[in-house]
Amino acid sequence: MSTAAASPTGGTRSCASADARFAAAWESRRRQPLREVPVAPPVFNGHPRFARPYSLAIIHFALRVFHNAESNFYAHANAKIVENCRFYIENTDVRDDRDSFYWNVGELCRAVLHYGTKGDIAPGRLSPDAEAAFLEMAFGYCHDISKLADAACDGTKTWRVYESENHHVQRASALWQLMHVLLKADPAYGARVLGDGGTLRAHYAAWEDFFCAWMRERAKRSMFIEVQSRGYGIHTIKNIYPLHDFSDNSATRRLARDFLDLFWALWAQEQIAGATGGGMSRVYPSGARTTYSAASTWAYWYFGLNPSLNRSPSDMDYVCLDSTYRPHPLIGKLAADASSRGVYVIEMRPLGWTLPEDKYPDYRPDPEWGRIYRYTYATPDFIVGTQMYPQAAFTNWCMISSQNRFHGVVYGPRDAQLLPIPAAMGRHVKTAALPSTSYNGFWSMQKNGTLLTRRNRHPRHTGGMCVWFSAAGGVDHVEKDGDWYFTRCGGAYSAVRVAQGGARLVAAGPKAEMPCERNGKFLVCDNLWAVVIVETARACDFANEAAFRAKVKAASFALTSSTLDYVGIYGNHFRMMLDRDDGSMIDGEPYVKKPEWSVRSPFVKLPWLGDVAEISFGGETIRLDFH
Repeated sequence: MSTAAASPTGGTRSCASADARFAAAWESRRRQPLREVPVAPPVFNGHPRFARPYSLAIIHFALRVFHNAESNFYAHANAKIVENCRFYIENTDVRDDRDSFYWNVGELCRAVLHYGTKGDIAPGRLSPDAEAAFLEMAFGYCHDISKLADAACDGTKTWRVYESENHHVQRASALWQLMHVLLKADPAYGARVLGDGGTLRAHYAAWEDFFCAWMRERAKRSMFIEVQSRGYGIHTIKNIYPLHDFSDNSATRRLARDFLDLFWALWAQEQIAGATGGGMSRVYPSGARTTYSAASTWAYWYFGLNPSLNRSPSDMDYVCLDSTYRPHPLIGKLAADASSRGVYVIEMRPLGWTLPEDKYPDYRPDPEWGRIYRYTYATPDFIVGTQMYPQAAFTNWCMISSQNRFHGVVYGPRDAQLLPIPAAMGRHVKTAALPSTSYNGFWSMQKNGTLLTRRNRHPRHTGGMCVWFSAAGGVDHVEKDGDWYFTRCGGAYSAVRVAQGGARLVAAGPKAEMPCERNGKFLVCDNLWAVVIVETARACDFANEAAFRAKVKAASFALTSSTLDYVGIYGNHFRMMLDRDDGSMIDGEPYVKKPEWSVRSPFVKLPWLGDVAEISFGGETIRLDFH
């Protein structure tokens, strides 16, 4: 089968090199037998068994076997699909739990649509028995789980988020996809009545309407609450691909294409060779210390960006590989050419502040003003970014916004980072070897390449400030000079100063003094409330490293028990109030701004509540329509 991608509005978005990368990814696992994974004990107390890896192994094996026409494996793949479906039919507690079924069922839907009785690629590779088991499982789930009330999408109701952003949309997508397959298999399913009294066809239409409203709302309001999450972000965006690929409505397919283009344009402008930067949420410590994610590998397949990103497909990668979606060619140019992008600022205002009725696990963010000003300073040599927000009680924030917020400096080499983030003290799952969760952990101020941060006055599960210097890129080659710690990575210089007390450098790694998934060093602050100042600049803007050090050491610094006044190397004046929640300023203005933009940069512009996004690069502009 050709991997050339058809546009949902006609024509193709493809090139020979991308086609070759996609084909190579499919081929990379050819002839590999199924590596079975047993159903695991519960991950969380009070939950049923954990079946996600069990199902993923089976479904990805089968999809690959059918795609590659590995006929010697057909019988085994079909038998295991029957087994997988029977497991969920017989264990509805696992099916209905948040951590197993809907994480992977979308890829199984693709197998039925392509290779089932009415498959659009090779009918019959999926056996009648496997298809029958799937349809029984699919209808049972839709009957028991789908509620028309949950698909309500008038006004801003798509911002009522259950469990988390990625969980909510994965569940909704599973329902839409399962109903789509049922209707394709036999339109008579449309008249069957589900648990709440509505017909399957009515539910199917309601969920498609939900997704159309969901996409428009996210585009108009700075995208996701789980901002740029390296782990969960791809589990959210993967659910738009089925709408692009399979919806019978051309308007839905076009909207999905434009939303995916917006997602990838935002990703493209905030990375260097696939290393993503900027302020993020829900980035666990293990993910914080790598600059790549599944999106980085998808970008390699799409754009040929940084061959070191390539790997054999796993987890949700088969959504990308099987989809007909390809980003607009302009986005590929934007992603690949950091040098031509130059130096620029990205501004967004994501949601995260709660409404009074917010109560876990039913999140209710304020849809008009999230109290977050997301600011990124990007250059060809480094990206530094944060989310600025008022110091406020932990309960004022949606937990999916305040959990494991991430910021700092990302350089070009793989995993090269400098991250001033307080220690996480909570455990996300009972089996975690190390603490991995913090809420409302820090607050920060940034302008250009100057970042000031300290432990939030209202945190949860949060220790003292520390600064991560990665071994990757040699960032951990730190030299102390006076009050400052200096380092360099590629074409960037960085410096760190700890106000209020001393600090010590500690070796980190799997076998080092401070246990850590990766090698590097932590600068551990002695004072729980220490302010950390980070200065980063391009080496090409200075005669030599000595000139950078001299400018940093000459920066104006005045500290009292209640106030830090600092004028950084870019000339910006920061006043940080240390004993109260309000009053902090940058250049005499409140540091939390409320831009009238969903996103604004030289390359991506979309007004707040706007209907049209403009993507521009190299003298070319495309427009994405969210009417």
